[in-house]
Amino acid sequence: MNSRSILVVEDNITSQYILKKLLAKFGYRAQIAASAEEALAAAAYTRYDAILLDLMLPGMDGFECAKRLRQIEKAKDTYTPIIALTAMIDQREACLKAGMDDYLSKPYDIRDLRKMLLRWVFDPFHPNLSVLKEQIS
Repeated sequence: MNSRSILVVEDNITSQYILKKLLAKFGYRAQIAASAEEALAAAAYTRYDAILLDLMLPGMDGFECAKRLRQIEKAKDTYTPIIALTAMIDQREACLKAGMDDYLSKPYDIRDLRKMLLRWVFDPFHPNLSVLKEQIS
């Protein structure tokens, strides 16, 4: 099991639970932020390997949160892949414009989530890392 850390920004308690269990099954540690404000505070002090960001959050939405996360990263000279999680259709372009790297539509299949993570968060201990990189490039 690796020690990759994923920030899950999701206000729905059931979705938080499911994502945390799935990420653990894949070998990732998940930190939960129930709002954009919690995510910004967490990102200011902790380096994550990826951020799974729901677009429909109370208060500040995921689009604005992504823009602010990028500002924090610019000040810290870091970069973290941000993957949008949303039930809204046709939001890919808006997600990319807001600074997100990819998009996963809800409801998503467990294989789609795993593929997305393999694309953006490589496991350096995976025995077939070079094969994985070729498959998703």
